[in-house]
Amino acid sequence: MGRYDNFRKIEQLDPVKDHSEIVNIMVSYEFPWDFQRSYIELAFVRAFASPRMAGLVASRGYAQAHTQRRYDDTAILLFEMIKHGYDSEEGRACIERMNYIHGHFRINNQDFIYITAALILEPIYWIDRFGWRRMSEKERCAWLNFWLEIAKRMKIKDLPDSLEEMERFKQEYEDKFVYNSPATKELYHLFVGLISSWFPLVPRGLVELVFRCILDERSLKAFELKAPPVAIKKLVEICLHTRAWVLSFLPARTKSGLFVDRPSLSYPANNYDVTKLGPSDENLKKKISG
Repeated sequence: MGRYDNFRKIEQLDPVKDHSEIVNIMVSYEFPWDFQRSYIELAFVRAFASPRMAGLVASRGYAQAHTQRRYDDTAILLFEMIKHGYDSEEGRACIERMNYIHGHFRINNQDFIYITAALILEPIYWIDRFGWRRMSEKERCAWLNFWLEIAKRMKIKDLPDSLEEMERFKQEYEDKFVYNSPATKELYHLFVGLISSWFPLVPRGLVELVFRCILDERSLKAFELKAPPVAIKKLVEICLHTRAWVLSFLPARTKSGLFVDRPSLSYPANNYDVTKLGPSDENLKKKISG
């Protein structure tokens, strides 16, 4: 297959009417690795940088006790909707499960908007920097429409309906609510520990250094981290740009690289039930003091 065969399929579709199909092709075949890094990892690091969000997550203790499973469950719920569509049986079950879990937390609507904005914008930022090509306007529009529909089903109110307005909201939110706190630092180190566990032969300090290289200045400040040496940051960026350059010469992917189309560490046989993912009822109903 030619490198742009999947892209040509996308360009024949309507970003409003066919947004779910566009998103599936884009995430499963065009940028699967990039979406894994940005959609799950960087977007949730953004959430951890907000003390309000970090405090809610840290207070339950579930993420600390089941870090890998928390990561896998989150990824499965989000990628199942991409694979099957949010109005499929599987997609509706994922949204119902997320609404059930979130219903046990006192989450401000602004926080819901912020994490949704991060889930939408972080992949765009990442792919613009490190993708083998940039996302087209049609792909950006489809990605936005996909999430606007999910947000309706999650009862998120007042979500901006354009990327420009979403970026403005995100900036204003971060100016007010993103700063360092004990919970943000705890979850950051928990997350770095998780990533380090995937590379047992690599020193944790090196993994953490590379991760700092892809965080922006605001996130570094929120986690009370030093900026990495400029030379190291440039080296990491060169490696990512080299990967993108190599990919640009390869044939179009014909096999899905979606997270849920391969075994995960928590579910090596993919034997999960989306209606039971995430914290148990016992954990969700735990009384939190303060």
